[in-house]
Amino acid sequence: MTTNQLTTAIANTLTQNFPNIPINLATGPASPDPDFKGITYRLLSTQLTRERSDRFVQSHAYEIRWLETDNIPATLPDELFEALETIDVEGTPYRATELRWETENNNPRLLVYYTMRTTKVSESATTMQHLEQRPTTLKAANE
Repeated sequence: MTTNQLTTAIANTLTQNFPNIPINLATGPASPDPDFKGITYRLLSTQLTRERSDRFVQSHAYEIRWLETDNIPATLPDELFEALETIDVEGTPYRATELRWETENNNPRLLVYYTMRTTKVSESATTMQHLEQRPTTLKAANE
């Protein structure tokens, strides 16, 4: 699974669960445009760590914000938790390893973490085959 696939799955999940609310990809870490309404999401970080020679851990952290900080629906935190706890990435469910609310400059944001373990599939090696050896006689070149 790629980071783009996971980000697309988050966008699709938000769109499906909040059909009447604008969903936008945040374009940078700066404060969002005050004219925008609805929900923004953005990738905060991604990391790939090797556990063994053939096993890796992918970690992704996302930020979800409700842009109308003075008008937050009472059910929004629970609805976001429920929507993002398990998401479908191209037919495979992925469960968040952590969901938490934080306040940054008096603006609430939901941090969502997804962690996946992946295994590198090695190519199948050709097995050794039986080698047949026949005795041969070497003849001298002068004969």
